[in-house]
Amino acid sequence: MTTILCSFLCRYFGRDFRTNRSFSNKIDASENEPIKFSTSQASRKSARPLVKRVNVDMPWYQPFSVVGSVAVFLIYFCVLREENDLDLEFNKTLYDRIKGLEKEQLLQSYRFNKEHGKNVDDIERRLKELEEQENKLISP
Repeated sequence: MTTILCSFLCRYFGRDFRTNRSFSNKIDASENEPIKFSTSQASRKSARPLVKRVNVDMPWYQPFSVVGSVAVFLIYFCVLREENDLDLEFNKTLYDRIKGLEKEQLLQSYRFNKEHGKNVDDIERRLKELEEQENKLISP
């Protein structure tokens, strides 16, 4: 398994990782001192770019054309366009979409706040408002 992984990495990165490694158990006195970067082997390495830049032949005006098109679209979509039925649907809350959800969540909040000794006045007030709205819908 290890040799398969190593051979894959060697093929993928194009070098053999095992040849550049050397391990030693002895500790040098200079090991606790800082290493000067300009004299180390790391200063001679150069980073290979991960993504190769591809020269694409495009007209000089293409970026301006794209920015202009996007700007015109955003002005139309955000400013000039009239609202339609879908826009009005986005304005609805979750409580408007699912009947009884607000009352259920208020009851759960009421129980939780009662158990933990918190104020429940606002919850009771909203529950009364919801019950009044339900009574108006039931008895016209």
